Amino acid sequence: MKVRVALDTNVLIDLLLEGRPGKEAAQQIVSAAQSGAIEAQVSTQSIIDAAYTCRKQGANIEAFREAIRKMRTIVKISAIDWIDLAWALAHDSGDFEDDMQYASAYNSVCDYFITRDKALQQLNDPYIPMTVITPKEFVKKMLAD
Repeated sequence: MKVRVALDTNVLIDLLLEGRPGKEAAQQIVSAAQSGAIEAQVSTQSIIDAAYTCRKQGANIEAFREAIRKMRTIVKISAIDWIDLAWALAHDSGDFEDDMQYASAYNSVCDYFITRDKALQQLNDPYIPMTVITPKEFVKKMLAD
C-alpha cells in the first residue's frame, strides 16, 4: 500500500512561489506523487489560502490557476467538511485553520501531514496514526526507504 500524505498550505505555497525556503522539498514530494511512489492530497482550503497568498505576493493569478489545473492530475483535492469541522472544534490547538487542515488529513486517513508550521508539528499524538513531519524530513525518509 502506498504512503498517503497531506500537504499543508505552506507546502503548496512553497511549490507555487519562487524563492520560498521549502520549494525544493515540495517539488520532490510532488514529483514522488506524480511518479506514483506516494499518494498526495491537498485540501480545498489550502488552495483558497494559497491563491490569496500568491496574489498578495504579486504572483500571476493565471499562472497560479494553470499550476492548480496541472496539480489536480497529480494530487487528490480533498474537501473540508462537517466531520473535519467537528474534529477541529473538539481539538483546539489554538489555531483553528491548523486544526481544520490536520482534521482533513486525519479523516482522509493520511499517514503523514507535511508542514513547515512549527505549531502543527507539535500535534503529533501517539494515539493518532498520522505523523506530522516537515517536507525536508519527509524527503529524507522517502529517500531512505
